[in-house]
Amino acid sequence: WVCQFCTYLNYSPATVCEMCDLARPEPAPLPVKLRPPSPVRRVPALPIKPKEPAPEDLDSWRQRLMKEEGLKLIQLIRDGEKKGVSPEEVYTSMRVAGDSSILPCKWLKTELPLLLDQIRILVATSSLKSVSDKSTTEHMNRSCDTPTEDAGKGVYPVKTESVVQLSRAEAKQAWLTAGGDTERAARQALRDRLAKVKELCALGFSDEARCHDVLRQSGGEVRGALALLQRPLLEPFHNRIWSDKPEPPVDIHHPDKQRICRRLLAVYDLPSWGRCELALSLLLEHSAPYSLEDVVQAVRESHDREFIKRVLAKECPICLSVFPHSKMQSLTSCQCSVCCGCFQQHFTIAVRDKHIRDMVCPVCWEPNINDPEHLNSYFSTLDIQLRECLEPEVYELFHKKLTEQALIKDPKFLWCCHCSYGFIYDGDQLKVSCFQCRNSFCAQCKKPWESQHAGLSCEQYQSWKRENDPEYQRQGLAGYLRDNGITCPNCRFQYALSKGGCMHFCCSQCRYQFCSGCNNPFHTTCAVDECSVSGLHAHHPRDCLFYLRDWEPSRLQALLQNNEVAFNTEPPPGTQTGLCGVIEQKDEGGQQPDSACGAQTQPGHAGLCEKHYREYLVSLINSHSIDPAPLYSSNELLLACRRYKVDDTRRDGEDGFTYYSRLLEKLMDEVPLGDKVPRKK
Repeated sequence: WVCQFCTYLNYSPATVCEMCDLARPEPAPLPVKLRPPSPVRRVPALPIKPKEPAPEDLDSWRQRLMKEEGLKLIQLIRDGEKKGVSPEEVYTSMRVAGDSSILPCKWLKTELPLLLDQIRILVATSSLKSVSDKSTTEHMNRSCDTPTEDAGKGVYPVKTESVVQLSRAEAKQAWLTAGGDTERAARQALRDRLAKVKELCALGFSDEARCHDVLRQSGGEVRGALALLQRPLLEPFHNRIWSDKPEPPVDIHHPDKQRICRRLLAVYDLPSWGRCELALSLLLEHSAPYSLEDVVQAVRESHDREFIKRVLAKECPICLSVFPHSKMQSLTSCQCSVCCGCFQQHFTIAVRDKHIRDMVCPVCWEPNINDPEHLNSYFSTLDIQLRECLEPEVYELFHKKLTEQALIKDPKFLWCCHCSYGFIYDGDQLKVSCFQCRNSFCAQCKKPWESQHAGLSCEQYQSWKRENDPEYQRQGLAGYLRDNGITCPNCRFQYALSKGGCMHFCCSQCRYQFCSGCNNPFHTTCAVDECSVSGLHAHHPRDCLFYLRDWEPSRLQALLQNNEVAFNTEPPPGTQTGLCGVIEQKDEGGQQPDSACGAQTQPGHAGLCEKHYREYLVSLINSHSIDPAPLYSSNELLLACRRYKVDDTRRDGEDGFTYYSRLLEKLMDEVPLGDKVPRKK
């Protein structure tokens, strides 16, 4: 039966082909077709007739031979692949070697180099002959045109540079293409080489000898030859790229504008050719104070010419100089922009000479330093900006002040009342010793420590001091006002000063601005939506010294008497009279020294001036949480209701007394005092 896949004639009744191992389509074997009788004349019969092989045995032997040769070829190809020899090389070597007993791989190593050299010699000889014929023809043509005296000087020299010298890689490829025919391979290699030279000449390389040389070096590859030809052209570029010399600046006045645009496009990575032309036109404008880097950065971000010109001409509000937007810096708390030089100088001075709360915008003085939430986010962003522009020692000082500012907010942080040194105290005893001056003070009332304070509460100790301390008794109410002076609500630093005069107080330790009477913060931009006051102000409760300092002492005394609170009218025995001795902060020639008031005392004011006696009476009102509203006049009650947004609409037919009583009750119910006043916290 005949296999329909490989057409092999099988004589066995097997179901699988002996040659290709594929199953036959029909179960029954095909009948064997007998050969037709041979037309050859019969030979006369010999005495002994030889045994002729059957036709079936001859075909089987032939197929078996084909199979063995095929398997042998496959094995040789596999052995060649293991040694890096291609199947084409194995097959061609077998054709050339013929019946040689040498294996193809060994033959390729020993005999092939000789054949390749032979092909190279044939190509060189053929090209040399063609060049010689061409040169002789040109020489004969020139001899016909030359004068008689130049005739017979010799043969015109042959240009040996045009002789084709093949590489072994080219000869090998031609040998494989020609199927092992040496002469045919030489002709094919020469045609291929001339075609490749023609291709290189079409690309602009007119030196044929150089083209032949680089093709030989690259093994006949046009791409490799092109790289070798372009390498000398790129040598200046490579030297400029790898040299240590700085990049030459872009000459915007160069006559070749396209060359400038190409360089801008390559060096500065602009998005398009149009952006390069836009940048060049901006640089060529008359009286344009732009630098190349500024223009390139602006053009990279936008294509609008007018917008770019506005971006490149920003005026610094500090030094009034013009800078591009890239050389301006702004803070996250506002929209103000200043130049990098002013930004660095402002914050360098603020860190070295001022408090950390003075490190705000130099134009609008934002953000509000009394808002702790905004302050934390502001300093976290400012830290990143200052790290890049400040000197290392200045930046380290900034971090030190920032750390101190964070320590002040710790509930266990204490200020020494002797030397103004602050530290963290983790103990639970009242007596605390300062690490700086080694003096002791009370951790609760912050008063200098005395042995009498041991075993007594701060209130008991203060009462004992008023009754038994001669110095305290001699100072009278001036000592009381000093001991109950101003305490900063932010850092808890105490000031032995009176609260009279301007109620706006700025802490020297943390720069917190607050009212010395109620501890409410002062704002420039108020957080209350209904507030119509612009500028620096605070919102005071109605019992604050800010309002009660305008009351007469007799009216304040009446308020205390109505609430059964005792107060002094005469100075204690031994107290110096005539001048007020309360310590207060004064402004003298730019300095703010702490000195005695020195104002004339009045009779019935307990040895104090009228201003400090009012402060003394208001301190009693505040300490006993007395509401001054019952003593308001009708006009004062209306102003208070409008100040605290209490509805003061008068009902129809309502008489004055009823209207006053209803408003007073409504004010005291809707706007209570109690513990909501920051002074009580």
